[in-house]
Amino acid sequence: MSESLEISRRKLLEMAAAVTAGTRSSFGQALSGQEFGVPAENVTVLRGKNPKGGSWPEVVAAALAQPLGRPRLREHNLRRKRVVVITDDWGRPTPASEVIPALLDELHAAGAEDQAITFITASGMHDPMKPADLDRKLGKDITQRFRCISHNGGDQSMLVFAGISELGTPVWVSRYVAEADFKVALGRIALHETYGYEGGYKMIVPGVSSYETILRDHSMNFSRHCVPGVHANPSRREADAIGPMIGIDFLVNVVVNSRSEPVRAFAGKVEQVHPAGVRFGDQEIWGAFTPWRSDVTVVTLGPEESLRDVPNTETMRRAAAVTRDKGTIIFEANVEKVYQPMIGNETADEETLNSKDVASFNAMLPRLSLSELMFIHEKRDWKLDRRTIQHRVKAVRGAFYRLRALMEAQKCQLLLSPDPARTLKEATRELPAGQFKLNVIVGRATLPKIRGQAVS
Repeated sequence: MSESLEISRRKLLEMAAAVTAGTRSSFGQALSGQEFGVPAENVTVLRGKNPKGGSWPEVVAAALAQPLGRPRLREHNLRRKRVVVITDDWGRPTPASEVIPALLDELHAAGAEDQAITFITASGMHDPMKPADLDRKLGKDITQRFRCISHNGGDQSMLVFAGISELGTPVWVSRYVAEADFKVALGRIALHETYGYEGGYKMIVPGVSSYETILRDHSMNFSRHCVPGVHANPSRREADAIGPMIGIDFLVNVVVNSRSEPVRAFAGKVEQVHPAGVRFGDQEIWGAFTPWRSDVTVVTLGPEESLRDVPNTETMRRAAAVTRDKGTIIFEANVEKVYQPMIGNETADEETLNSKDVASFNAMLPRLSLSELMFIHEKRDWKLDRRTIQHRVKAVRGAFYRLRALMEAQKCQLLLSPDPARTLKEATRELPAGQFKLNVIVGRATLPKIRGQAVS
């Protein structure tokens, strides 16, 4: 065997190990056996590192001790100042109660007094938290000692007007946040379906903003760039433009793995903390890079994943993002078939639109056309209360995101197979022997990216 062939064989063995380690995938064995006649230099295996997380208190304490672009919290002068601590709410599994004691140690060392500290949840469009929910999120000792508020974007008495953004978004935010002398925000960074990534100034918009402000910002989510892993998208840019109008003096963002375990935290100035967390996540947790859009992409099982009949739409979109148009995507699945995405083409029934039957409303959405979803989102004559309207338009956006992902995926041939190796050999039979480019994506937790592509 020539030296070049031996090097290629070893590389394929390494790639096969990356596919099979900790997974139930059958594809690695075929890759190691060089069954496809494709040289190693034409194959990229994409697998996020997704490391094990640590202890929430320890991870956050390390970040508080070495802030970016700001002095330590304890080095600020917070005597006789009103302090607000913004945390995420029930919609995120961040155990705020485990890390608030470390924050309080820093705030007290800076001179902050308990009666001047307010905790508020960044509930955005979510329903406000009940007292028992606040107890679980913040800790009962915290809710008993401090003023604790669950933000309600529909309660005008809780809001103040802060101005209009350059793009014309009217900004109403929590008065408890706007009127504070010093603002601390505590949340996590993970992939987000429309803002690209959680964290940063998203704690202000949508976190503690009004329904009107949120709805205006969320209308930008329809952009094709508003997908997981793309930071430079319209909704994120608008949040990052509005955020400084209100301000966050000290941000704590915890980067989590796919199991919502804390891997590393960053603290300090928003404009340094959030980009640092995003880079860390892309490089050390979920991101994996390929130099090309492949002719064929195979999506295999990841750790703790089992065969499914149909992959979720986000998995399809991610695979399509690294596959050339009219290329082929093979999903390791429970069935064998050519997958044809269902693209809705119906119009909405007015009675169902305004019905209080949530199940019927949600069941109708996948059948609707793209234009109908857009029309409903901009509807002005609802016969429902404001909170129900917010839930409805949020569900409409979710249906749109699904449809947008399917429209991207259907640019490729989509194949489902319990034996992706055999299906790959059949799919590449007409391609020049050994000359096609192959991407292999391991698991739903991996975010595949084109190396050097300016998208984040």
